[in-house]
Amino acid sequence: MISEWIVAFGTLLLAFIAVFQDKIRAYFLSPHLDCKIELNPPDCHRTVMQGGNDPFYSYYFLFQIWNTGNITAKNVEVIISDVSKKEGNGFKSLEDFFPDNLPWSFTGQKIYCDYISPGTFKHCTLGHIHDPKFRDSLSGEHNQNLPVNSNEAIFCFDVNFRSNRLTYLVEPGVYRFVITIGSENAKTISKKFLMSISGKWFEDESRMLNEGFSIEEVT
Repeated sequence: MISEWIVAFGTLLLAFIAVFQDKIRAYFLSPHLDCKIELNPPDCHRTVMQGGNDPFYSYYFLFQIWNTGNITAKNVEVIISDVSKKEGNGFKSLEDFFPDNLPWSFTGQKIYCDYISPGTFKHCTLGHIHDPKFRDSLSGEHNQNLPVNSNEAIFCFDVNFRSNRLTYLVEPGVYRFVITIGSENAKTISKKFLMSISGKWFEDESRMLNEGFSIEEVT
């Protein structure tokens, strides 16, 4: 009698595994996505750009997009959305800012990362701040409608689609936004960040990352 129950239980268990094997495998073997940014190089760093014949400094700000799971994450994308600016005690949505993909760093503006191996990360570019003295001479980097003077720094979100309305350029202030990471074979996650642009410009990297720009994850 007991042996019959054991056989019956074993049969049911095997049937259960056969039906749900894909879900069971996905539970134990799956990629897990995450993102973070550290306010120091290489995530936030100064680089030299070429503006015509005159090189100039620029600061770039990169997210680390991690796969903390145990299999490779495939076709990973990063989207920025829900951008709002602090006004008084609250935040006002930037209604003209379209949710869009952010490009993978050092890949020629690709918006999909083919793979991220387990326990590794790849950089994704949030945006940049150019030397204000060169802003007027750079295509797509100057919005005359922003209430800033010529020596104030502005922030450029490196979105995939650069609107002719230049809504990816923002003036100094405190901004809140959501970063969403999706993949072909991983659960989508979203995180909220708070970014502050003082408008100050420093060629010294440590001062710029201390007095000109800050960013942190918020709940």
